[in-house]
Amino acid sequence: MQTSYTIPEFCAAYHFSRVYYYTLKAQGKAPKEMRLGRRVVITRACVEEWEAKMLAEQPLDREGHQQ
Repeated sequence: MQTSYTIPEFCAAYHFSRVYYYTLKAQGKAPKEMRLGRRVVITRACVEEWEAKMLAEQPLDREGHQQ
């Protein structure tokens, strides 16, 4: 598991396009980014926070489990 990702690495790790990443970002649903000079990275802690947020937004089925 990586300690940080560039945006292309993050998209590859989660199997979605950069266009979808920027759509999530426009909706305020992308992980937090850290800027290091001109480079943008997403730390593992921010990825874990994003995963928890995305899971919490998943709809529940009739038994109360996430789909």
